Amino acid sequence: MLVPVLFFITALTVKQDQTPLRSGCDASDEIIASLAAGTPVEVRFRLADGSDCFKISAAVNGKSVIGYLPSSALTGVERFDKDRASAASVDINQALQPVETETKKLAARGVDPTVGRASDLIEANQPAQALAILEPSLKRYPKNPDILLLAGLAAYRADQLQTALDYWKQSLDAAPNEALSRLYAKVSREKENDRSGDKLYGLRFALRYEVETLPVDTARAVVTALDQEFTIIANQIGCRTDERIVAIIQSREAYLRTTGAAEWSGGQYDGRIHIAWTEGGLSAAMRGRMAHELVHACLTNLGTSWPAWLQEGLAQKMSGDVLPSDVREQLKKLAERRQIPRLENLGQNWSRLSAEHARLAYNLALAAAEELYDSYSSYGLRNILNNPQSLPQITAELDRKLGFPGASAP
Repeated sequence: MLVPVLFFITALTVKQDQTPLRSGCDASDEIIASLAAGTPVEVRFRLADGSDCFKISAAVNGKSVIGYLPSSALTGVERFDKDRASAASVDINQALQPVETETKKLAARGVDPTVGRASDLIEANQPAQALAILEPSLKRYPKNPDILLLAGLAAYRADQLQTALDYWKQSLDAAPNEALSRLYAKVSREKENDRSGDKLYGLRFALRYEVETLPVDTARAVVTALDQEFTIIANQIGCRTDERIVAIIQSREAYLRTTGAAEWSGGQYDGRIHIAWTEGGLSAAMRGRMAHELVHACLTNLGTSWPAWLQEGLAQKMSGDVLPSDVREQLKKLAERRQIPRLENLGQNWSRLSAEHARLAYNLALAAAEELYDSYSSYGLRNILNNPQSLPQITAELDRKLGFPGASAP
């Protein structure tokens, strides 16, 4: 799906009048249309053959046309690349969500006392421990579809894909489950296409990577960087990890094949960190991409279901993103006119928003995170996260600061 990843992507526009839109990337290819300066374009994909060429769609005289433009003909490419680096596909998470919801329900049913504990451990990013305590239950109830489903989820989060598929296959054989069938198909595709078999271990991370994409010296530097970034983030958020967090780094092409992510997705978090490696070495941009996903991992480890604006706002803020002043002013005007929702009304699932509304949601989340830092620096982010019951009051105050009329102060 294209919509979920469009949320993050800066709009590109044409630089000059009479820019030729061609049927291909070569200068000799047929000209389809001429584009005026400032014409917004929607990126279909960017070629990875060294030509630095975009396939785009644009409106010309009220009609949509599709063709190719060199990156040199577009404004905003640098920001586009940065946004693409931090963009995440929600594809696997959409498949995981209904299955995770089912695990909470089965824990409440109390088939076995260890099930609830295992469910809590998975939610707290301790899947290996969850799998260990489920093994006796699996011996007692070898054909129980619920316990098999939960064991598969624990194995998946622990990066034991074949074990997860085996448990899920047994669960499906015992009781058909549409949501689990969809997840089973996605994970089967991931395992079939995954070639990242090399492993390195750090203090807090288990790195699985493709040695062809990531030379071993660079992989060692990545493990060190992950530990360093986690320490920085954990000191602010107050999280910890009792098990190593799995990080998977692949070439961009392999990442797209295994995750099913959209073309411009650069990373995602599904209990494991997935990164598409697009640099020669460990650049500042790659560290920022890792930090973005680490914030999601860190917040998840706290065991609270955080609102989406806080998750995405902090992930952007703590990975180094800064909201441009003109975007902030635009948000304030939209808030004053009630043309964007308040923070508490953004909901948890942004995948159904239009591309423009979703882009605004991410900008709004970053604006809120910046205000959170400015207004509550003396109180401290860690104190806020340790007292989630204070979030509604803080959210109302942030609404007021962002310009929403009638928002009450605490």
